[in-house]
Amino acid sequence: MSRAVAALARLKGRQAGTPPPPTAPDLLDLARRRFLKGQRIGLEDLAAELGISRATAYRWAGNADFLSGLVIASIAEDTFRRAASEARGRGAARVVDVIARGMRYVATSAAYRAFLERDPQRALRIVASKDGPVQQRTIAMHEELLAAEVRRGALTLPVDTHTMAYALVRVVESFLYADAIAGETLELEKAVAILKLMLR
Repeated sequence: MSRAVAALARLKGRQAGTPPPPTAPDLLDLARRRFLKGQRIGLEDLAAELGISRATAYRWAGNADFLSGLVIASIAEDTFRRAASEARGRGAARVVDVIARGMRYVATSAAYRAFLERDPQRALRIVASKDGPVQQRTIAMHEELLAAEVRRGALTLPVDTHTMAYALVRVVESFLYADAIAGETLELEKAVAILKLMLR
């Protein structure tokens, strides 16, 4: 079925009062809503709520961990954009301000803390895996931030932007998840101090 025919079918369905069939983005949206309510993301439950088969849900999402990663990556992107829009300064000061604001938003998110506390090892596997969407997108956003400041002539780095972005993200992770990784107290100001040293 072509896109035009599919669009026409959806339009006719709406005119007849019949909602269009669920799509993969609907699954992601529903999973995101559940996550933000502090609820567990389970493909079987999501499939039942959308009225699709489990096989379809697994085909669209892969598995619950990957779907959770997509949800968290989308939330991380929104959080990063918010922090960037609020940040002040230029060069290293701006980069640190963006990251510090983002860390505070994550640390104070009830939904995110519920996700981490429910199953810390699984949560860390989802957010910190090099093959998962969360870390890949997070590193890319930090790389874009660094590159923008370099282009403005406001920042000089001792390494390439990708390497620095990777290092910054790993430092942030080690402090944000300190309680889950090593039973340490969450001390974000120490993370900020280290970020400043890395970028000065």
